[in-house]
Amino acid sequence: EWTRQVNEQLNQLLQWQQRVNERLAEIAEWQRQVNEQLNQLLQWQQRVNERLAEIAEWQHQTNEQMRQILERLSEMIRWQQEMVKWQERTVEWQQRADRDFAKLKGSDREWYYRLRAAAVFGIFVLNGRDPTNEVMRKLHEAVKAGVITRSELKAVRDADCLWLGEYEGKPVLLVVEASYTVTHEDLVRAVHRAEIARKIGYCAVPVVGGAEVSDEIWEQGRLLNAIVMKDGETDFDFAEQILSQAVQQTSS
Repeated sequence: EWTRQVNEQLNQLLQWQQRVNERLAEIAEWQRQVNEQLNQLLQWQQRVNERLAEIAEWQHQTNEQMRQILERLSEMIRWQQEMVKWQERTVEWQQRADRDFAKLKGSDREWYYRLRAAAVFGIFVLNGRDPTNEVMRKLHEAVKAGVITRSELKAVRDADCLWLGEYEGKPVLLVVEASYTVTHEDLVRAVHRAEIARKIGYCAVPVVGGAEVSDEIWEQGRLLNAIVMKDGETDFDFAEQILSQAVQQTSS
């Protein structure tokens, strides 16, 4: 009986030992799986670190590229600002050159009528001469007498050319405005200055002349009773009509 009990206990012990061995084997397998997962986790961590390093490098490169882009953009803005300044200076220079050239062309026309006055106006009036000194003396006398204002004196003084001659035996003063391109303002100035000259006793006729004269200016000249000339040429019949009317009005 005792032997049987011992054998049973041995069998139980062997069974327990077998279960322990199985559990140990399971633990070993679990440990192996855990180790594999740890290895995979470490590999994943390494890959993550590599990706983070790549991202950091990419970020660094991106920042450098962005810095270069901003520098180029800043340079482009400065260049654009310089271009704007250069364009402004160019426009200003062009405008100044245009004004200077316009003045030069206008001065050329003024000298044309002054230097060739005897020939140009000789087709209208005879025995012509430059009456500037005489006209200025009469203007000053008229200012003192209160007949005209000092601004009116300056207006006649600023005429491009004054030419005194005879038409049908009567003295006629031509008050001339000369421009390269004749404008409405030239006509108005000539008419206004001729009106002032009439106040001081002259039979004055307004004249405008230039190299470029539009059809509109020719028509306005007729309406304002002003002689219009282009490079010394004019509508001779209409000019004689204006001169004849001026002489008749002065005589009456």
